[in-house]
Amino acid sequence: MTNMCDLGALLYDNCLPDGTFRFHADGLDFGQMCLLGTFSQYSTVSEHSCVKIDDDLPLETAALVGCGVPTGWGTAVNAGGVRPGETVVIYGIGGVGINAVQGAAFAGAQHIIAVDPLPNKREFAEQFGATHSAPEAAQAQELATDLTRGVGADKALMTMGVVTQEAVDAAFAVIRKGGTVVVTGLNGPGVKNIQIPSFELTLFQKRIHGALFGGGNPFDDIPRMLELYRSGHLKLDELVTNRYQLDEVNQGYRDLTDGKNLRGVMIIDH
Repeated sequence: MTNMCDLGALLYDNCLPDGTFRFHADGLDFGQMCLLGTFSQYSTVSEHSCVKIDDDLPLETAALVGCGVPTGWGTAVNAGGVRPGETVVIYGIGGVGINAVQGAAFAGAQHIIAVDPLPNKREFAEQFGATHSAPEAAQAQELATDLTRGVGADKALMTMGVVTQEAVDAAFAVIRKGGTVVVTGLNGPGVKNIQIPSFELTLFQKRIHGALFGGGNPFDDIPRMLELYRSGHLKLDELVTNRYQLDEVNQGYRDLTDGKNLRGVMIIDH
């Protein structure tokens, strides 16, 4: 369970395990996002954040499996436990959700309903394995009900950027008796945004499950993802919508917030 390593407590402080900071400017300490750092040509990182990969793999491809790909894939395969023939609803088709689509398809789901308000994201989802798509939760509910003859979806995967009570309500409602909601998206650490009726939770034996890094072990999952890429079972290159130079980082952020990219990759020339 290395995804839940105790060193993860340092994520909020963004310092290294020894409590020190590696970046400083104007008398201030600067942390490293997830103990890794971003947008710099060079960085000092903890050995606990390093996974050895084969030398022939291009770094801009391998970089994708550092977080978004295994988190999304694992949300479906590990935490969600998607099985052949199941019906899966995925809320939020960004850099994580698109890989939840890939994972659900690889696991053999019969129906994969991708929910996203942006038409381009729904189109991407269908290219990566979704069988249906919907712009909002209400339409996804109708689809899941029709496809399962009124039973409901087996799994609901919440991979949106910000988890709201409204989204939780939709996911909890769309699953069948004995179904599972996997919560991968986040909200602020002090926000209480999951309120569900215990009556339905108990009598229908529904389950709400949190997932960090897709519920997997990075030291196993990252090499496995890259082997699946080599064998053609996992799309990585197709995830990259745009590439940016270091001085284009602000444009990359604009494209991110505008919903233009599945993944934007920063190319740093040494």
